Amino acid sequence: MALAVAAAWSVVGAGAAWAQPLAVTYRNSVGLPSSAVDQHGQAFTITGLSGLTHVAGARWAAVMDNSNKVVMLDLVLAADGAVVSASVAGAVSLAETMDFEDIAYTGALRYSVLLCEEGGPSVREYRLVDGSLAGVIAAPAVFASRRTNFGFESVSMRSGGGEVWVCNEEALTVDGALSTQAAGTTVRLVRYTSAGAGLLPSVASSQFACAVQPLHGAPTSGSRSGVSALVVLPSGVVLSLERSLAAPFIIPTFQSRIYELAMQGASDIAAPPTDAGLIGQAYTPVGKRLLYSGSHLNMEGLALGPPLPGGGWSLVGIVDDGDPLSTNRVVAFRLTGDAGSLHCAADIDRSGVADPTDIALFISVWLGSLGTGTVAGDFDGNGTVDPADVAGFIYDWLAAVASACS
Repeated sequence: MALAVAAAWSVVGAGAAWAQPLAVTYRNSVGLPSSAVDQHGQAFTITGLSGLTHVAGARWAAVMDNSNKVVMLDLVLAADGAVVSASVAGAVSLAETMDFEDIAYTGALRYSVLLCEEGGPSVREYRLVDGSLAGVIAAPAVFASRRTNFGFESVSMRSGGGEVWVCNEEALTVDGALSTQAAGTTVRLVRYTSAGAGLLPSVASSQFACAVQPLHGAPTSGSRSGVSALVVLPSGVVLSLERSLAAPFIIPTFQSRIYELAMQGASDIAAPPTDAGLIGQAYTPVGKRLLYSGSHLNMEGLALGPPLPGGGWSLVGIVDDGDPLSTNRVVAFRLTGDAGSLHCAADIDRSGVADPTDIALFISVWLGSLGTGTVAGDFDGNGTVDPADVAGFIYDWLAAVASACS
């Protein structure tokens, strides 16, 4: 069922070369509980999990579509990236109910998540302490031509901040047709960049076209083949998860494909005339290299986890139970190759250097965690906010100063 690809190229548009090629290998799949309790003590049913992000240690956060719920998960991983156990660690009810499709954690300083929603579309920031709205990142004007239920489907934030990437699931009406068995669709990758150190990215600095593969089988009601998740690696390389749904008699009904994208040589379609639509315009799409293809039913989200003791990185997908075949599950992969290095954890204000300001900010976050009962100050990722987190932060801060880690 699983296929790991390390070197085979399937390129659309500009090519690229990787010194240490990335590779993705499937590990295992584990079911998730069906209920959770939010910050108000209210229980609810877990359904429609559409996005996933790593928080710290074993803690992850998943978002439910067509809801106001973020579910906190604890995933224990083996050295090779397999999920040993998966449990629910709580939940946050948000101030708004929308069709949220993906999620990205902003870090301990903000202790918030970015959620992309299809309706606007927009990217919205919510505080994990109480679920309140912290801000909104608007979509470029061309996204007013989005198709219903095909708006922003994915959001990912680069380690250390500075960049947020979003993407629609299938083509805008001004960019082309929806996917078919004969031809794929074209989506827009949008890169938002920060206006300054420590600030949340808010300016759409560039856009790129990405050609998605056709349906992997005959069309049926609800068929689609589009981008359902993005993953920005510490190196800045972007991975895409393409999900295809074909006729029920096609085995498998769903197909998941993970690609490495190459922006080098691709056209910036935020510039005229392509900023108004791609139909009839000349442009170069991004390059693509297939890293993995397999079937894990309706796997809708994908997120990078921590580096693995056995080498490489954890990469975890999440399955939406919104069809008769799929159930709430996480899907574990191992990512190997040149993925870059993690942003220095001690530089929590993301100024580019570890300095005394970071110590003051961390102490403020840690004390706030004690007062609110959140895990924002859980620096060592063991699920508890205690003095060991302060000691661990100071140790890493001193190491960062000595090594000029940033």
